[in-house]
Amino acid sequence: MGYIGIDESVADTRLNPDLFFDIQSDKSLKYQLKQPVPVIFDTDVGNDIDDVLAMQMLFNYEKAGKIDLLGITISKSNPYSIEYIDGYCRLNERGDIPLGYAYNGATPEDGGYLRQTLDTIIEGNKILHPQRSIKDNLPEGYKLLRKLLASQPDNSVVFIAVGPETNLSRLLHSEADEYSPLDGKSLVAQKVKLLSVMGGLYGNEFDFPEWNLVQDISAAQTVFSEWPTPVIASGWELGNKLLYPHQSILNDFPDAYKHPLCVSYQIYDKMPYDRQTWDLTSVIQAIEPEKDYFELSTKGTITIDSAGHSLFNASDKGQHQYLMIQGKENIQRTLDAIVRQVTGKEEKNINQ
Repeated sequence: MGYIGIDESVADTRLNPDLFFDIQSDKSLKYQLKQPVPVIFDTDVGNDIDDVLAMQMLFNYEKAGKIDLLGITISKSNPYSIEYIDGYCRLNERGDIPLGYAYNGATPEDGGYLRQTLDTIIEGNKILHPQRSIKDNLPEGYKLLRKLLASQPDNSVVFIAVGPETNLSRLLHSEADEYSPLDGKSLVAQKVKLLSVMGGLYGNEFDFPEWNLVQDISAAQTVFSEWPTPVIASGWELGNKLLYPHQSILNDFPDAYKHPLCVSYQIYDKMPYDRQTWDLTSVIQAIEPEKDYFELSTKGTITIDSAGHSLFNASDKGQHQYLMIQGKENIQRTLDAIVRQVTGKEEKNINQ
């Protein structure tokens, strides 16, 4: 009992400590308290249109509170890829996102939609408004990766790579610098939780060198032989089974006629066409593994031969796995989830 004023009793306002509990031990709060996953995206936007769709998936994941997109490194060594990605980041209100670039890297050609989309004017306005270009002296991709990784908690970063692996290889071979006393391989081992990579060809259905690997075979060989964390690979055969419906491009985006994703998609190839979702499979697996959209192979080791073939050898000690999917129902369920994530139609902030 306490008192207020003169001889005026009030109830004891002290809080009973028995009413409290250790918040860390309360498993029921697991999802309420879940922090956004730190993600780095390495992309060759400009070579294929699936990179743009994959990038939009990540922006929608971030808007929903599921990830923190730390930065984007560009593996296509073409200046227009910088402008396109910067403009696309600004479209998604992330003009502040750090960008890194693979100078003297693979695929320097313009590609099929970068310049065309950047030059597109609709209703008197350009549809992309980049503010960064090759003239701004972006950091080398591997240097930005070192900076980003050094700032993150140990074993926390999910790394998604969907193009030639130039930046990753240069990271692994990098030395101690102003950002970290660790060499590249040690820094990756300390900071990265998982590498989700689109590259290679797995199973017995097809047999040819996959495009991403062929563009920088030396880099691919380095990454698959030296990357020190678990690696989940999405092969060409997987995205080839999941075709993004052109109807979504036409109908699911506000003002689709001037949305840069939709404009680029229609520039890239003659409509109507349904494009393979190669890069998108690596994104959805990396961010939502608990949804079991795919099966995982047994553990093993992936090696890349001199022609760019990806060879998988099962081994209990291996850190590599690849994705698989079987059955029309599973394919449709996964494709529906990919479309929802690209369009953001079920976007919800998990922290609200």
